[in-house]
Amino acid sequence: MRPSWSHPAFPAALRADAEIRAIVTAVSVGSLGCRFTGPEHCRRKTRTFQAEDVGMTTTTRSFALRVGGAAACLMVAACTAGPTGSGPAAVPLPTTPSPSVPLTPSPSAVATPEGIGRITYGVDVNVFDRDIGLGRVPTVLSLANQIGAGAVRIGLDWQDAEPRPASYDWNRLDRLLALARANRLTVLLELGEEPSWDAPGGNRAAPPRDCATPQASCAVVRAFVGALVAHAAPLGLHYLVVRNEPQDFAKNWDGGTASDYAHYQQVVYQAAHEADPTILVLNGGTEDAPQLSGEARALGLSGSYGAKAAVFAQALYSDPNWCRSLDVLDLHVADHGPVYSPEIVRESSAALLRCDGNVPKPIWITECAYSALPAVQDSPTVQAELGRTYVGGEQGQARYLADVFNALSAVPGVVGINWTFLVDPNATTPPAGSSERLVAGAGDGLFDAELHPRPAAAAFHAIARGGHP
Repeated sequence: MRPSWSHPAFPAALRADAEIRAIVTAVSVGSLGCRFTGPEHCRRKTRTFQAEDVGMTTTTRSFALRVGGAAACLMVAACTAGPTGSGPAAVPLPTTPSPSVPLTPSPSAVATPEGIGRITYGVDVNVFDRDIGLGRVPTVLSLANQIGAGAVRIGLDWQDAEPRPASYDWNRLDRLLALARANRLTVLLELGEEPSWDAPGGNRAAPPRDCATPQASCAVVRAFVGALVAHAAPLGLHYLVVRNEPQDFAKNWDGGTASDYAHYQQVVYQAAHEADPTILVLNGGTEDAPQLSGEARALGLSGSYGAKAAVFAQALYSDPNWCRSLDVLDLHVADHGPVYSPEIVRESSAALLRCDGNVPKPIWITECAYSALPAVQDSPTVQAELGRTYVGGEQGQARYLADVFNALSAVPGVVGINWTFLVDPNATTPPAGSSERLVAGAGDGLFDAELHPRPAAAAFHAIARGGHP
């Protein structure tokens, strides 16, 4: 038995779409009915920005956003028609966004009238960030609720949940689930890196010791996922996201291959569904990018990382073990703007269709972002792709959010769009000499590190509560 769109796990806005519901009556959730255009080949543009562009002395980093590991991410998704809790006293939002920020769609922005209302909007919150921390999670979840959140993706610390083999501690997870329920937030739980005792040489960024080949038993993974879902599903868990961004080898799949990861995805999918047939499994933020290496070179990406990542992604999108082991396609479009972001989505969905026998699946864009810092907006690498359309600091960020949400909402099959981040990671302005990890995501929050809202927070609020971009 597989879940259907009428299952309570799906937000009301998604269940209410009569067109999709009619199609899905003939298929399983593994082939959720959404309209797709034919294959569209697009350019996946990846760029870097130099640290000196923002007055720092760190090395060049990829400007494509990285959550930095599943255990460090909490994703809040705003359901356009879902209920909202009252929560604590509201944090004031800017009452009047810039007049130039479009908060309603142009006639061409939404494909059809019935498409309005089925989009779920969301944001990232890194609960292990030094300026957020677990102690501020209640406040942060309240902020998410106030800007229209209907669901939350929480990164799981596997090490904390299974400190020793088959010895489970769900206390922290239970508290987070309880807080989410109190704020009427549906939870999407993302698996973190394996615990150190199952990591080869203690390297938790590498594939698990017993799940490092396509033929591996993956006994530890199977047991943990089964126990996790069996425990959490009765508490309201309906969504499980597999290990994040495997094409980011240095952080998330060090030394592993695409075939290894496809097997890992398949194992998680099978174990989750064996524990609860109604669970919905997402992949870990991977997009197909056939021209990534060429575009990356054109934009000045140094080294071979771009080409290697493109080969890895293409291998996944050609492997039935991976393609048939997800219920919802999870994509990251980073800061590629309203032109290239939809192309990334269309290309990826078309590639998945080719791999999975033309079985359509819904798409959840779990990462898109843009910095509010003028130094980042003015950097040559940003301007090479976006020009000066989104300069002007915080107002530029608000315009970018509205335009990108507008463009992505019009792509057939998209059911979710998430902003990275709700709160600036680590610090609003990282100090000179900061590490690459601290530089990543600088200024991307809808709120700064002191929880002061930006105009983009008001734009997000209007979009989420209004039911359309």
